[in-house]
Amino acid sequence: MLHPVTVRRSLACAVAGSLLGAAALAAVPGGPVLQAVVSFSGPVPSLDGVDVVQTLPALHQSVVRATAPALRRLALVPGVRGIAPDDAIELTSRGGTSSDDGFFASEGLGGRAGKDGAGTGARVAVVDTGVSDTSSLNRSSRRLVDAVDTSRVGDTRTSGIFRDGYGHGTFMANLIAGSSAPGTAGTNLGVAPGAQVLVVKVAQDDGTTSLSRVLAGLDWVVQHPDRVDVANLSLSHSRPRDAYGPDPLTDAVEAVRGAGITVVVSSGNTRGTVGDPGFDPRVLTVGAANLSTGRVAPFSGSDVVQGVPKPDVVASGVDVLSVLPADSVLAQLPSTRHLPHGLFRGSGTSQATAITSGLAAVLLAAHPSATPAQVKASLRCASQDVRGHRDGAGSVRTTTELCSGSDGQALDGSGDATGETGFDANAWAANSWAANSWAANAWAANSWAANSWASDSWGDDS
Repeated sequence: MLHPVTVRRSLACAVAGSLLGAAALAAVPGGPVLQAVVSFSGPVPSLDGVDVVQTLPALHQSVVRATAPALRRLALVPGVRGIAPDDAIELTSRGGTSSDDGFFASEGLGGRAGKDGAGTGARVAVVDTGVSDTSSLNRSSRRLVDAVDTSRVGDTRTSGIFRDGYGHGTFMANLIAGSSAPGTAGTNLGVAPGAQVLVVKVAQDDGTTSLSRVLAGLDWVVQHPDRVDVANLSLSHSRPRDAYGPDPLTDAVEAVRGAGITVVVSSGNTRGTVGDPGFDPRVLTVGAANLSTGRVAPFSGSDVVQGVPKPDVVASGVDVLSVLPADSVLAQLPSTRHLPHGLFRGSGTSQATAITSGLAAVLLAAHPSATPAQVKASLRCASQDVRGHRDGAGSVRTTTELCSGSDGQALDGSGDATGETGFDANAWAANSWAANSWAANAWAANSWAANSWASDSWGDDS
């Protein structure tokens, strides 16, 4: 079972120590140099003592380094909406063993899911740890295309091969678009084996990443709406404060959605809460179901976010079968169960999210001009109830039919089919990260906790 490191660290240690190196901790006037994400309106703000590491123009955000006093002054500059710490991220793991049984991604979805050619013409950006070639999805097929690598702070690369040393991104990409592989008896690993996967690598080979690196990947996605139809974010950040509200990550996914790209995000693996950015009311948030029990998985995150029940839907997220690079970190973990013929089982809302992204690709292949609201509404409309609760609109099923207009309003006149009818916009805005743009005594308390790639386990379903 994979668990995030959930230590609340002071920003001086978490950011300066993890991102800037030991030299940055040397005594300087005003204290140590910190790294932060700044959101702004209008022209890029500038201020003496603040170094801009990277500008994310499509998101209207910048990554900066400065001392605490300089960041306080920056918060007062006209046009600055908010400042958030850029915390480092690391994963740790534990696991176990169970039977060799598992479920292919398309199991129980019906329709075109998993069929040869399903999803042809649709393009899915996998914002993850990179993707390595496998027999079921590789670059020679032209269905796996390197897009951008933002895994190093301030360094955006758009040429090269963005392989996956960790394994998570490869596993998810194959759930979305993998074809058959040894051991599958001709069954395709992916829901949409005709779709194209774009590699948006935001983490290094040990699985570590940071807020700024994920944002840089999303900035590239927003700048290339002609190349991307779906953005898969099989990740879930601990939310930065007690109340649900907008922050840098939700701002970013809304920018992606505003560019006409369907955003599919995991709800996270903490029962009773929803991770960031999955708690954004406007994105398509996915929880995990257990096909063995017909119920929502115990670990699947859920809550009501400012009047909107989350997740929107659930999908298979326990003992899902896919592949890992043989030399990847996940494949080498003592707890990871190696199944016959090189297959692996993974559990978590990550897997459920990838499966749902595959369904979005199948729908968009039939309706290339469908809006994100239509995709979200139509997948909700096609879902079926799960026993119990915490399933949103239900368990996803394949559909090639649109159930709403471009704005998400149901074609039968029954109202908003996106599930956002109860959204309390005032409560959402009142809890914005920009409401308290800078509070020195709250910086560490509100700092981003450890991030999780939202994979609950690689060996068991406990």
